[in-house]
Amino acid sequence: MFCLQRGWRGKGLVVLAGIIPLVACRRVPFPPRGDSAAVVVVAPRTDAAGPPRVMEQEPNDSPEQAQLLAINADWPVVSVVGSLSGTGAGAGRDVDVFKLMVPGGRAGADKPAPSPDSSSSDDPRSLARRLTLEIAAEAGVGLSLQLLDDRLKLLETVTVDVGEAAGMPNMAVLPGHLYFFRVKAVAKPAKSAEPIVTSKYKLTVQLGDFEAGDEREPNDGTESAEAVTISGTVELAGFHGWQHDQDFYRIPAPEVPSALDVELDAVEGVTAGLQVLDGSGARIAVGRGRRGERVGLHNVTAPVATTDAGAAARFFYVVVRSESGQNRTQRYVLHLGIGAPKSDSEIEPNDNPAKATLIHDGVLTGFLPVGDVDYFRYSGEGQREVNIEFATPAHVRAKLDVIRQSNGQTIASAEARKAREPVTLSKIPTLGEPLLLRLSQGKGDGNPDESYSLKISSTVLAASKAGATNSSPALNPD
Repeated sequence: MFCLQRGWRGKGLVVLAGIIPLVACRRVPFPPRGDSAAVVVVAPRTDAAGPPRVMEQEPNDSPEQAQLLAINADWPVVSVVGSLSGTGAGAGRDVDVFKLMVPGGRAGADKPAPSPDSSSSDDPRSLARRLTLEIAAEAGVGLSLQLLDDRLKLLETVTVDVGEAAGMPNMAVLPGHLYFFRVKAVAKPAKSAEPIVTSKYKLTVQLGDFEAGDEREPNDGTESAEAVTISGTVELAGFHGWQHDQDFYRIPAPEVPSALDVELDAVEGVTAGLQVLDGSGARIAVGRGRRGERVGLHNVTAPVATTDAGAAARFFYVVVRSESGQNRTQRYVLHLGIGAPKSDSEIEPNDNPAKATLIHDGVLTGFLPVGDVDYFRYSGEGQREVNIEFATPAHVRAKLDVIRQSNGQTIASAEARKAREPVTLSKIPTLGEPLLLRLSQGKGDGNPDESYSLKISSTVLAASKAGATNSSPALNPD
């Protein structure tokens, strides 16, 4: 289990600004944005010496010829200056391969990974060291950087355009194991008339240690998900390390009906998303924010554990996604909480009629993150006239539709012209059957932090009035 103490909420989180020496540095506060926690980055001193520099040595175009990089405790960082002479496709394409034997560590580093079907939360990554890679394409064409383990299994790949940098900020590597770094030029189209050029790059490799609660890559699928145990609340930290990075966290399914709250703090320059998946990988709930803003999912129904069953019935997953953008220096903070379902709130998932939350007269609350839609099913006894008021928070323009469940006909609609403006519909006849309420918002709207309120009241129709209502055509106030 990787969790941060609750005291970290709202406080600075220490992160690395790129690849830098672990000595002679100063701390610079990064100001908070909106609801996100204040962040601390570590910036290099202008008078600090740079990391040891190594020149690439040919031939090194295969794992058998890989150039060995030496890292020790005194200098756990090295910078490689290299070039690729053949940037076309086929036999003329140059490839540079480097290798690193990870020093240090503790006994038991060769402990095998637990099966996804196992109820154990043990993970060999708890013994791992943190490998940080950064590649800068300084001239020529774009490059790709691959990380492979000692069995030449591909662990991760990042690409970078000329004049830019990319990297992997938090790869988990086991002490005593060999790892390979492969640098390749991005292939040109086969019929390209451009001459083959020399591509120059700088590859920086740094070893460090993880802190409690740090995400440990690779964890981009259910098979490689990090095991997390939640007892009440837990906080995790990770990186949107590259474009479309996604981090999977595996959570034991509770034995009693429970609801999950998930909140993801904002990270500069990243549009983030959240998903909750069941043990088979099917989506339960999805949320997405705007660039540089928080994302949240609330009162999400957690799958209940089934005894004597496989992983699909004993676990579920929370996924953090980088929908667009990346940030290798500022960590995200993921807040997870699990407990009894809230009776006065929407129950996710409720984004289609089949999963509508059952409601009666009274007041309920819910959330509408970007792109979210919530359905409710009202089933008051007998023939009634229903009054509905839908009030939304900042950044949400309310839309309310009432739909006849029997035939899918929209019988009433209302829409706010501005955020926070409530909308109301009055004297909607039930005709003795359930009504569906569809709550949505204007395009691009969303607020994961402030809840909306849905107020329902009704009156029973007298027999004579009910008969008149049944004989009258449905009316749409709009």
